[in-house]
Amino acid sequence: MPRVGWSVEQRAAVKRYMLFATLFAVAGTVFSIFLIVVGNSGGWVVLAMIACMYLAGFLFIGNIKREQS
Repeated sequence: MPRVGWSVEQRAAVKRYMLFATLFAVAGTVFSIFLIVVGNSGGWVVLAMIACMYLAGFLFIGNIKREQS
């Protein structure tokens, strides 16, 4: 049984959440690059965590969109 598509409000909320996630990902990336330049090896860990979380969210939303169309 196919799912019903997203409402306008749900699409707007997803766009808003992805905007916030993108802003935090950019800020975290800048911070991790700063840590790497300073010489702290934890910057690589922060960068990998940010990339994995953002990519997982992006793929999850894309998968839901594909299933509903």
